Amino acid sequence: MPPPVVPPPPPSEIVGIATFLDPVLVPLGFAPGQVGFNAPNGQVIFCRGLIDSVDGGCVDLVIDVESSTKWHITDVRYWGFTSDRWHMEFDKDAALPEQLVHLSQTLPAVLDPQRQAHG
Repeated sequence: MPPPVVPPPPPSEIVGIATFLDPVLVPLGFAPGQVGFNAPNGQVIFCRGLIDSVDGGCVDLVIDVESSTKWHITDVRYWGFTSDRWHMEFDKDAALPEQLVHLSQTLPAVLDPQRQAHG
């Protein structure tokens, strides 16, 4: 019997997205980011459980990434029930570090129910 095939580790850029955004999103009730990739695409998923769920299902923040010449974010969505999918605004043409800084500054205001109630 041949040995099992071990998949390569995810690229450091994808892992870096989770590492960068964990301190922003975990205090808002999200689990630390989970990474997956199948070159040239990848995802970072932050599970929030039932917060904001209208149907009792898990709600996730999903960040899609792609590598053409460099890794960059291609989509950010707050993913719950089909009718509750929001695509978040961000600069698709910016470099990954600038995209991350922007998201770290804007996501708390959008995803924190306390801020929304007092906003």
